[in-house]
Amino acid sequence: MKKTALIIAALMAAGVSYADGVTAKPSYSVTSDFSYTSEYVFRGIKNSNAAFQGSVEVGQDDFRLGVWTSQPIDSKGQDNNEIDFYAGYKIKLSRDLTADFVGTYYYYPEAVGGQTHHSYELGVGGIYNLGGMSPAFKGVSTSLYYYYDFRLKAQTVQASLGYSLALTDFGTSIDVNVFAGQSAVHDFSPDVDGVATRESWTYYGIGVNIPYKLAENAQVHVGASLSQNDKFFTDFRPHQNASVNAGVTIGF
Repeated sequence: MKKTALIIAALMAAGVSYADGVTAKPSYSVTSDFSYTSEYVFRGIKNSNAAFQGSVEVGQDDFRLGVWTSQPIDSKGQDNNEIDFYAGYKIKLSRDLTADFVGTYYYYPEAVGGQTHHSYELGVGGIYNLGGMSPAFKGVSTSLYYYYDFRLKAQTVQASLGYSLALTDFGTSIDVNVFAGQSAVHDFSPDVDGVATRESWTYYGIGVNIPYKLAENAQVHVGASLSQNDKFFTDFRPHQNASVNAGVTIGF
């Protein structure tokens, strides 16, 4: 827990210290987030039980650079901590269509034995903004992404549909995201010599987030998600994962 607190605190301090030294509006933005989740689920697969998660992202125009971490609360269990470093760039193709390119380095500092210590992937996707369907709906968007992990030799395709329902009287909104994807991995254990475990599975789910603005650059958020995967690790029974989350986001 001490290590978890130090990492999360460092991420939050990076954003706050930046704001303390700024007197004029910068040409770029800094966003930091500190959250709790009851389960960490990634692409339909549960990676850990309850965890603290923090991030800091710097953006300028259409470029973004950030670090994200998940630190399991029960450090004595089998759940490993994770630190991701990522960069992305968006290109506006038309008024409503945007292309997005992203690269991510996944680092698992406490991995042991045959567990994966690190991996890296590239992704490309398209985002189509349908706009507001009515005054109540702030926006509707769809996206389609393709990812390739070079160490796991994994391909993932994920589609999503998101919309936001404004609750003007309460000063908030209900943001909903529905997603589905397919992953195919050719080397699930790249750090084990002579072993190449292959797996493929589909996953789908829904997430709901409710943000509430505390100040000009700060908001709290609560949410929940439900996801399911099929045929993971030769088990033909579907696996469901449900989680709740809450956190605070600060932007500059």
